[in-house]
Amino acid sequence: MSRRRGFEWIVKQDESEVRARPTGQDSIAAPVCFLIPARGGSRRVPGKNLQTVAGIPLVGRAIRAARIAAAGLSGGPHTVVCSTDDEAIAEAARVWGAEVPFLRPAALADDGATSVAVALHALDALAADGRGFRALVLVQPTSPLLDPADLRAAIHLFDVAGVSVTSVVASHPASWHWESDDGGLLLQAEGRVDGRLQLAGAFYIISPTELRATGSFVMPGHTMGARIPALTAVDVDTNADIDLARCLADATPVRAVTVAGHSIGEGACFIVAEAGVNHNGDPSIAHRLVDAAADAGADAVKFQTFDPARLAAAGAPLAAYQRGAGERDRDQREMLSPLTLPNEAWAGLKAHASDRGVLFLSSPFDEASADLIEGLDVPAFKVASGELTNHPFIAYLARKGRPLLVSTGMATMREVDEALAVIAGSGDPPVALFHCVSSYPADPADANLRAIRTLRAAFGVPVGWSDHTLGIAMPIAAVALGADLIEKHVTLDRLLPGPDQGASLEPRELAEMVAGIRDTEAARGTGEKAPALAERAVALAARRSLHWAADLPAGTLVTPANLVSLRPGTGISPARRDAFVGRRLQYDVAAGAAVRAEDIVGSEA
Repeated sequence: MSRRRGFEWIVKQDESEVRARPTGQDSIAAPVCFLIPARGGSRRVPGKNLQTVAGIPLVGRAIRAARIAAAGLSGGPHTVVCSTDDEAIAEAARVWGAEVPFLRPAALADDGATSVAVALHALDALAADGRGFRALVLVQPTSPLLDPADLRAAIHLFDVAGVSVTSVVASHPASWHWESDDGGLLLQAEGRVDGRLQLAGAFYIISPTELRATGSFVMPGHTMGARIPALTAVDVDTNADIDLARCLADATPVRAVTVAGHSIGEGACFIVAEAGVNHNGDPSIAHRLVDAAADAGADAVKFQTFDPARLAAAGAPLAAYQRGAGERDRDQREMLSPLTLPNEAWAGLKAHASDRGVLFLSSPFDEASADLIEGLDVPAFKVASGELTNHPFIAYLARKGRPLLVSTGMATMREVDEALAVIAGSGDPPVALFHCVSSYPADPADANLRAIRTLRAAFGVPVGWSDHTLGIAMPIAAVALGADLIEKHVTLDRLLPGPDQGASLEPRELAEMVAGIRDTEAARGTGEKAPALAERAVALAARRSLHWAADLPAGTLVTPANLVSLRPGTGISPARRDAFVGRRLQYDVAAGAAVRAEDIVGSEA
């Protein structure tokens, strides 16, 4: 490890060089307390802790980082607690999975309250309930881009080294640290160039015993610095900091998902033709839907595999759109029963899809159905929106290790986060999300296509659009906004009976959608503003050049009235007119003649 003189930050560089834990430190089997300090007041950004970055409030982002970090730690059970004086923040904290066992007293809710005082108050309150911890990890909501992996690594460093740990960076994107009266000022006095370290302010890790004894999170010559990337150390103190954090979140790298050679998130948009149950239980119609998907140029055709008795209870009422599709006199189980295919039909459909060059996918709705299609060696599982909160089933699918394509209709950001946490804790297979509006047909006004970008920025995975609107406009618009996947129902005839037929595309329309998506992908381009090759010839005809407005003798002092801009644009651009005004002619010039640089005495134009 390396040491800095004076302030003596110690930076972990090699795990083998970290000194052993001091004798007597709490066992690493003991729990950790993650404390999220989030008061309601803010001098510069009102309601700061409820401001959102990638659709998640700052207090929620800190809690999420703590929960993810805790999932990889030894010992436990670990605790995430929010200390706030504000009931709205408290409610948001509960939504995102933190305990709020108390509200701060007014004395700890003003600008003069220190983080140490807030932490000791929380520890005292928890100790009164008989709860003790090997470490207190204070996670600041004002660092919304903190990587949970960096936080977890810092806690491991604390466990091994046995001393307090804080986040440090080689360069900090927030200037207020230079004006602080804590360690940042000490660091400033020693210089801030050539990789010297600064407090990042994202987290502090210390044993409760040490915090009570020293009254400080940072002790020169003792505290170890855990380095985090500068771009994740953005500290929100102003509205400009919020804007910066949002921009950086939008640029979050996406973890691409490979499905049978298709790199979702890096390559072309992955288009899924959703056959669903539009076969009405008839294998011959199902095969024709495979052909429709292939003929249209879709990448995959997707069905739904289920046992009605395992999907719906007897008497489960129909959804409004199902009743509107003519299913008024039956419950869900009765409606679904004739929409199943015999088990022996699936292998033939898979083989047919393979022969036609389109991937075969299905959404299973129960464990036996998942096992059935797994036996067909499907390249991925599609998870329907209704299963997002069915955590045991999602975990069952995740443990199979195949990529999951997860629809998020009807879901909140927190519910999406919870589902992803379940997947991560059940083998952590690759995941892509579909933004979705579970309404049939969906109103375009409800589409909220910008949520595609929000989900991608929040979770760093490919995100697409599972479309239930009428027509093909919304899928194409979603691709224009950057959707990585598109799913759209296909039917042979919208007039066929069935709950999903009316909101589906017929084969010709599906082909038009695929063509429109591919054109839109090509049209997105690189984002660099430059003339297209096809524009160059047009520019010569449509742009203008400088010409002389009248016959003029040599020696004439050129004025703006002597110059006129005329097509074509093969000569000197009118943008350079001022280079000629106020200069004298070297030669006689004729009216209408194109201006030449050599017409001007001593011109270097």
